[in-house]
Amino acid sequence: MNAMYFALMFAAATNIPLLPSSATTAPQPIAAFCSANPNLDFPDPVYYGPGRRHGALPAEVASVGATHWRCMNGKVYVCAGGASGSACQKMDPSRQPSKDISEACADDPGQDFVATAVIGNSSSTWRCRGTTAEIIATVPLDSRGFMQQTWAPLFDARGTINAAIAPEADPR
Repeated sequence: MNAMYFALMFAAATNIPLLPSSATTAPQPIAAFCSANPNLDFPDPVYYGPGRRHGALPAEVASVGATHWRCMNGKVYVCAGGASGSACQKMDPSRQPSKDISEACADDPGQDFVATAVIGNSSSTWRCRGTTAEIIATVPLDSRGFMQQTWAPLFDARGTINAAIAPEADPR
């Protein structure tokens, strides 16, 4: 069986698209990309196109130790994922407990702190006052719904990489 036939059969059986080698194009400079796409929360598929490798980061983003990037107001913002990986997620601003939080309080009344694994992407931390969920604190979100403390502009006012970037870990 020739290799091309095998690759086509495998791709068809696993529903994996075969892209021509010309599908991968060199991305434009990241600052110019965000200038042209001013508010893009999840830019990787658009930036890299169909030849995107999962986990690939632009060199400028990787150079500051960031694990995620996005475009906000025409600027490049970066975030370091942290131990839980939730620091870079878009957050839920609701001040109402989710079903999981309410169930946690019903199942274990009086918890001083509902686990981060339960609260998910809530912008608030929660405790259980008896069986009732109650907010402990809420982190400030930016205009796009991400935690302000965990995202920072990649470039300074002069357009050079901001070497002093120190986005904080998930403050929840």
